[in-house]
Amino acid sequence: MLDLSQFQIEFDIRKPTPYFQSTPERRIRFLMEDLNASQLKEILQTIFQEDRSTQLLFVAAYIHRHRRYLAKARVGSSITIRNWKEYIVEEEATHAGVVYAHVKHVRLEEVASYCVKVYRGHTPAYIVFHDSDFLLYVSTDVVDIIGTDVNAIRSLKETYAVLYDSLHDEYVE
Repeated sequence: MLDLSQFQIEFDIRKPTPYFQSTPERRIRFLMEDLNASQLKEILQTIFQEDRSTQLLFVAAYIHRHRRYLAKARVGSSITIRNWKEYIVEEEATHAGVVYAHVKHVRLEEVASYCVKVYRGHTPAYIVFHDSDFLLYVSTDVVDIIGTDVNAIRSLKETYAVLYDSLHDEYVE
């Protein structure tokens, strides 16, 4: 499986989402209901810089009794997917599993397009976008950001103090 150890999380649909695997000083959460599309794009432009390669990891299919069933999230409608690598995680005893797809060199405009579609109600995949500094998990409910640098997360929390959700944020300066 793809190594995301710099974020101290495991991307596994059977485990808690990345936000709950991270510590409060390394994460920030936004509720979709508190954002508008332009704020969402602004957040994405803040964390993902053009000079760093953004990558994508998502659940592409499920395996049940040796058969693959495609996840119907239509990630390819927003993002150009070519030269992907698959990681298959299958349990021997049950013959059930998950197929994760990894895509390199995703453009910021594609990330924004996908996230805005999810914001507008598009069925999301179990998906993360990441570069060397930030990991972004997006669903119809939340936008979660995990950082490798606590100072960068602190800066995001200061910049977006009125927007971010601090419900699970026990971190106090």
